[in-house]
Amino acid sequence: MKVLVVGAGTMGSGIAQVSAMSGYDTVVVDVSKEFLDRGRERIMDSLQRLSKRGVDPSTVLSKLTFSTEMKDGSGAEVAIEVVPEKLEIKLDVFKRMESILSSGSLLATNTSSIPISEIASGIERKQMLVGLHFFNPPPLMMLVEVIPSKFTESDAMERALKFVKSLGKVPVRLAYEVPGFVSNRVFMRILQEACREVEAGEASVEEVDSSARAIGLPMGIFELADYTGIDVIVDIWNILKQRGMVDVPCSMYSKKVSTGELGVKSGRGFYSYPAPGKFVKPKLNSQPKVPPARLLSLAVNEAAWLISNGVVRSSDIDTVMKLGFNFPKGLVEMAREIGLREIENQLLQLSSKYKAYSPVSNFTSILS
Repeated sequence: MKVLVVGAGTMGSGIAQVSAMSGYDTVVVDVSKEFLDRGRERIMDSLQRLSKRGVDPSTVLSKLTFSTEMKDGSGAEVAIEVVPEKLEIKLDVFKRMESILSSGSLLATNTSSIPISEIASGIERKQMLVGLHFFNPPPLMMLVEVIPSKFTESDAMERALKFVKSLGKVPVRLAYEVPGFVSNRVFMRILQEACREVEAGEASVEEVDSSARAIGLPMGIFELADYTGIDVIVDIWNILKQRGMVDVPCSMYSKKVSTGELGVKSGRGFYSYPAPGKFVKPKLNSQPKVPPARLLSLAVNEAAWLISNGVVRSSDIDTVMKLGFNFPKGLVEMAREIGLREIENQLLQLSSKYKAYSPVSNFTSILS
């Protein structure tokens, strides 16, 4: 089978590598030789590291073709768009894909924030489009969210799930599309509660992060914001807010962006780093101050909303948080251990001030 990947950036080159490692003839297309060369270098560096695990770089590279011509992807059975998060750019890519692919080719977008249906509305073969949300870095991260648009045919979804499994990845299938999918909806809620804690004067940045590490999370919440890119977080946050997700007032993330403190990528965010792009885990001197039930309350409430609305099952949310965010346990599993009643009480204490904290109806029974 032939796979077309459009976009040779960090995510695109990673997805192309995974495809080639799975034995598929893979064509990587981008607008310039410079972008392609960078993508090839990323893949070669990754394969060199993976060679210690028994991966043969030469075999993988033999499956890869790099081109500035979309026509070289002709005959691909699966085509994945991995270009910047601008709707007009994505629509242009899909229109060019459609011009060289057969009507039966599966079309996929790796968007993390733009609704799949908005992209599908602008193309001809909308019934063949699915969302395949890979996590960074694709060669190492096992999770892929599989999202239908309101136009997607069931056969396209089944083919997408089969393809993801053939890559050795674990798919989480959404029954229908919601803004932010599962990962970003829950992630934003964790970031929002962290912000509320600090802006309300209940805890410092370090105290919040110490609390997160104390319950076994691999990173503090503000540490994770730095690692992800604070500008990326603000963009996704705004997209979710614009599309109806009930918001929590917060200004500290946007203030960081306005001063150019974007996190690891700029060398400074909530913490300082040795150089732009060089991550070193911050040393925290503060003691944990935030109760686990409050720290995770808003995220757990979002999980309850997703389950009660039939988007995914509780086990799917646990899979997303374990494989997508390296949680030691699933979010719902952690909530049960902490105590659902205790979490609900935390939500009730805050719900009079913040609408987003109003517990989902039948909160404890949904999560039990």
